[in-house]
Amino acid sequence: MIISPELWSKLLEFSHQHLPLVAGFFAVLGALLFSFTRGAGGNSVSCARAVQMLNHENALPLDVRPEKSFRAGHLINALAFGAADPAASASRLSKYKDRPLIIYCENGSACARPVRDLKAAGFTKLFTLQGGLAGWRNDNLPLHTLKEKGAKRL
Repeated sequence: MIISPELWSKLLEFSHQHLPLVAGFFAVLGALLFSFTRGAGGNSVSCARAVQMLNHENALPLDVRPEKSFRAGHLINALAFGAADPAASASRLSKYKDRPLIIYCENGSACARPVRDLKAAGFTKLFTLQGGLAGWRNDNLPLHTLKEKGAKRL
């Protein structure tokens, strides 16, 4: 479909008169394109698929949130991934290289760096949890809490 010069003229006039609206549109469009093309770099899985992977594929959940959040509630059998020293954490995970790893944070936005670090360390079966722990809670799935001090971090 070819856009006529008259329509271009109207589009430019609209854009000029509603600059904040047009800028907001392109900002949201850019963010969506970024998340679809680059994102966390891992395959994203739904909570239901994550449960299947945990139950039938021996997947290991990795929590990348701060220790206080980890203690307050995390996926059962999850390991806390030390964001302060990702290289050391990745080396301690080497015995799990053949297992699928499900990386999650609070809402799914802080998984990109840990996924990159794990990919660089040679891990290939990396998945991110869609919606993070907030999505897990929304699906009314169980959480495990730590009451004792000294949560085991990688």
